Amino acid sequence: EELDISITRDLVIIKGRREDARMDTCDDYFHRELYWGSFSRTIILPQEIDSEEAEATNKNGLLIIKLPILDKNRQTKLKIKTV
Repeated sequence: EELDISITRDLVIIKGRREDARMDTCDDYFHRELYWGSFSRTIILPQEIDSEEAEATNKNGLLIIKLPILDKNRQTKLKIKTV
């Protein structure tokens, strides 16, 4: 399966395509849901994340996306250069 993951500070978009590898010759069903083809999922995040530190892994068909929360209270000290 092919996956494309786009991340902003407050949104995750997962797009992909699944192929139907098996052929079903049985026609005695009343309703059948399509589980193959293109799909897209948009997830609105409850907090802003640090998109530079995000990572995704695929292990045994399970997609794991780690999104570290953006620390708005983090401070950095600037060094003053004498010119």
